Amino acid sequence: MYCRKAKLKLPMKSILEECKCGKVRSETMLEDSDDTVVKTMQPSIKTGRKWKVEEAIDEAKERLKMREVIGQTQTDRKKIGVILSQMVVKDIL
Repeated sequence: MYCRKAKLKLPMKSILEECKCGKVRSETMLEDSDDTVVKTMQPSIKTGRKWKVEEAIDEAKERLKMREVIGQTQTDRKKIGVILSQMVVKDIL
């Protein structure tokens, strides 16, 4: 995946981010599975000691909850209501 001598040099940060996104995607897919066996089994996805998949998912859900509580705020010179946005957080949580 990563090589210093290859013509296409990928930064390690982007590779790490892709790996994390893939693990989070797998965890949420297993968590939200319709299959009862998968839900009861609770398979764990292996990660390192500095970063845990469950903690990352919990933090993202908390951020979504806070965005829903805070609601739409004014940015720049635009007034509230100029940009219509709908929150779909209830479906996620």
